[in-house]
Amino acid sequence: MNSNFILKAVAGFIAMFLIVGVVLMYLWNWLMPELFQWQTITIFQAWGLLLIAKILFGGGGGHFKNKWKGAWGEHMKQKLDAMSPDERERCRQQLEARCGKWKKEA
Repeated sequence: MNSNFILKAVAGFIAMFLIVGVVLMYLWNWLMPELFQWQTITIFQAWGLLLIAKILFGGGGGHFKNKWKGAWGEHMKQKLDAMSPDERERCRQQLEARCGKWKKEA
């Protein structure tokens, strides 16, 4: 990869982080004190909120997430293929008991 590209990517990431933090801070300080009588926040607190939201709700990072999902899906497919029909049915019933039915019955 070109070092110029890497430098631009890092600068772009930092710029987006700064911009999103500033936008979040201004939106918070505009809405929350008026609506809920909450305190205003600083830019550092806005960045902290962004980090907490990323940890709690995820988002972004789709490339790595899809790689993991593909590996996990392949692992589960191999595991299901190795099961007998009785084991598969028992597994399906346990999943339905935990998660509810996901297939519509015809």
